[in-house]
This record gives sequence, C-alpha cells and structure tokens, in this order.
Amino acid sequence: MSLRRDKNKRKINFKVIATGVVAITLIGIVSISIGKNSGNSPFNSNIIMNISSTFENSISSGLSFFGDGFSDILNFKSNAKKVEKLEGENAKLQKQITELKGELEDTSSLEQLKKALNFVDEKYVANQVAAKVISKNDGLWYTNIVMSAGSEDGVKENSLVINGDGLVGIVTEVSSNYSKAITLLDTTSSVSFKLSRDSKSKGIITTGTGIKNEESNREKGLLQGYMLDSDYDVLPGDSVVTSGLGLYPKDIVIGEVTKVTEDKSKSLKYVVVKPNVNFKSVDNVMIIEPRNIN
Repeated sequence: MSLRRDKNKRKINFKVIATGVVAITLIGIVSISIGKNSGNSPFNSNIIMNISSTFENSISSGLSFFGDGFSDILNFKSNAKKVEKLEGENAKLQKQITELKGELEDTSSLEQLKKALNFVDEKYVANQVAAKVISKNDGLWYTNIVMSAGSEDGVKENSLVINGDGLVGIVTEVSSNYSKAITLLDTTSSVSFKLSRDSKSKGIITTGTGIKNEESNREKGLLQGYMLDSDYDVLPGDSVVTSGLGLYPKDIVIGEVTKVTEDKSKSLKYVVVKPNVNFKSVDNVMIIEPRNIN
C-alpha cells in the first residue's frame, strides 16, 4: 500500500510540474502581449510576477519531493543489500561457531575416553569400543543405559563399561548395533571392591545389605555395601576401587567412602560410597571386552 501511494504521489507531482511549465509559458506569452498593447503596467507586472512565483515554488517543491523520493528508494535498496549481506555473514559465523563447538566436544570426549583406558590393564583393552549413550531409564539417575554399539562392533555380554571418571557398569544385553548395560546404581548390580590404600581390605558393593536408609541412599545416587571382614579398617574418605575378583579387572575407580556403620550383632561393617562417575549424566563410554575368568 505504501509503494502504491508513493507511485500515485509521483504521478500527481509530475502532472503538477507539467501543468506549471505550460502555465508559465502561457503567462509569459500573455504578459508580452499585454505589454505591447498597454505598456509595462506595474499592476499587470506584479500580478504576473506573483503568479509566476507561485508556480515556480510549486514546481520546485515537486522536483524536491521527486528527488527526495528517488533518493529514499536508492537508500532503501542499498540498506537492504547491506542487511542481507550482514545476515549472510552472521549465518556463516554461527555455522562456524557450531562446528567449532562440536569439534571441541568431540575432542573432550576423546580425551575422557583415553583417560578411561588408564583404569584398565593393557591386556584387557585390546578390544575396546567407543560408544554414545543414546537412551536411559526414567528418573534422575542412570541405572540402565542403551549404547550405540553392538555385536557388529565386537560388544559382548558382560563387557565392562567405563568412562573418564571410572566404572559405569556392565553390559547385560547385546543386539547387532546396540547394547544395554546396568550401572552401579542398579539394584541388580554387584561388584567386589578394595580400599586403594589397603588392598587386603575388601568388600562388596550391592543392594539388600540391610543398611539403614538404603533406599534413601540410592535415591541420592549413593552406593552401599559391606566389608568382607568387620575387622577391616575402613574410614570416610577412603578411595574404593575394583578388587579384581569376578568380572571386573582390578584398580578401576569406583568412588569414595562417605559413611561407615558397624552392626556388631551380625559382625558386619557397612559402607556408603559416593561414586566417582556422575550418574546424572553419562554421555560417552568405552566398552571393554570381558575378561575370561574360567
């Protein structure tokens, strides 16, 4: 609508200009004729000058409007091209930023997975597979995860799952392209551990230990277990690693003891352990082929 009004205004002003030119020409002819017939009368001269001045102002105004309008159109087109160019450059920069972020995330993930391999003896990492966690159970904590690697990638049941922070869990199901694992927080999970400062002090991380507030601890993302001997000296702050018994190779980081409770009637010493792995967010993992314990 705005462009149509501008076009109409330009048409009207063009007509005004043309009419003014014709009128001035006619007035000039009439004035010459009057001058010849009646002399140069001041009255007639003033009338002619006033009329001429009025038309000249109208023409000047019309030309000025036309010039300004044309200038505005040129400026609008120029600014539109500049905006379009800037938008294009901005889109390219945003794309580059996104690509760089992706590269940084990939680099960070690789560094974490390389770090994960430090937890496992070299003889167990001959066949390892890097994978992404693509699905998890409902709820706040990761207790069951699905990973983007399966039997076609060499993943087997009972394969070890770790990340850069330590032990995640163990593979329980395998399909061609995917695999499922339970984490240390799952109620069916069980792992033998030892204290890093004293390899003789061993225990079991498991559920159903009879420890007070067991359900509450699990809801807080904490592990619980017991020492194999109540005489073992275990204290809050002790680092806990895999003992090497069962499916898990030794010395993989599990977590840190936060609480010790002794039940003398059962001759048991219970422990609460804060896992080193953040089970609120497990994104990239390394899957290690299970060791042969036969």
